[in-house]
Amino acid sequence: MKWSRGRDEDMSGVDDLRDLKERVAGRRPPLLSVYLNVNPGNPENRNRAYVIRLKDALREEGVPKGFAGEVVGYVEELRPRMRTLVLFSSPEGWREVRWIGVELPEEVFWGEPYVAPLDLAVDEYAPVGVVVVDAKRVRLLVSSLGSLEEELKEANVFDTAGWREITLSPSSASPQGGMAHDLFERRVEEWVRRFYKRAAGEVGDHVKSLGLRRLILAGPEERTAEFVAELPREAKDLVAARIHLPQDVSEGELARRISETEEEIERSEESELLRELRERGVRGLEETLRALDEGRIYRVAVPWPLPDEISWCDSCGVALAAGHERCPYCGGPVRTRRLANALSGLAASRGASVEFVRGENARALREELGGIAGLPRF
Repeated sequence: MKWSRGRDEDMSGVDDLRDLKERVAGRRPPLLSVYLNVNPGNPENRNRAYVIRLKDALREEGVPKGFAGEVVGYVEELRPRMRTLVLFSSPEGWREVRWIGVELPEEVFWGEPYVAPLDLAVDEYAPVGVVVVDAKRVRLLVSSLGSLEEELKEANVFDTAGWREITLSPSSASPQGGMAHDLFERRVEEWVRRFYKRAAGEVGDHVKSLGLRRLILAGPEERTAEFVAELPREAKDLVAARIHLPQDVSEGELARRISETEEEIERSEESELLRELRERGVRGLEETLRALDEGRIYRVAVPWPLPDEISWCDSCGVALAAGHERCPYCGGPVRTRRLANALSGLAASRGASVEFVRGENARALREELGGIAGLPRF
């Protein structure tokens, strides 16, 4: 296949996702959008079964046979580098290929550019700062796109597969002569406190410069409590969780606990959003779309996956509940679009954000709030 234009890169952060979305969203249809789980550790991918799934999906989407064969041939030659392969391609030869270190829902779409899964990844895997504390050092790790699974390396400043680390180590201290043990311990604790104060200031500066929206503290319980007390107010307000870990915890266990904690935080924030929506939210597809179009809501909650389709008027730029044959505003024709894709652009144009809800929270959103809901501005 002669694909002469485009890029094939690893994605290490949400800024890469946003850049990819901008590059793809404006492409003229028909465009092939592929989100393919190629994780070798997934039993469902034994013997490169993802190639078979891709073939079946291309056939179901009605992708032209010759073009579909070229795409399959290209994917067959690839060696998976990360868990998800993201591919956008046009029959004219334009393409964008990316590798992502997390598992996105597997989808194949033929038509307009399908970028909603990129929005999901931005929402789900926003950068998180992890401060690892003990008596001897403080590290600030930045997790993005599942990179917590990557191997940690000690260094002053490094960036490996989405991780950035700032290591601060105090000078060693040792007791003098006949100094009493308790006096020495008090002096050491004061020395640690001063170190924490200095390190907390450094962490606060980096949190601000990196634009982190939440922090996780990890380490011995008493040490994390001492350190958080020294954090600047702006950084302290971002602490979403503390993980109590022994000082000699392995890096593998640290990564596992952080991953679990991030998942718990995300689901907890979704539950809080649902609570607000139950109290004062706009509910149901038709009412929510109308409120969004009129600029009355600033935050929209939708379940994932979101396979629903809606009617769309290109002249008015409005989304309507499925089934409309003509636009009620201008009387012009409408076309069918995926709701997830339409919401992305519509919300951005109305100054609203889209929050994707998963798991049990997605079930509750469908069963209790009509499948989609929004928070009013006033």
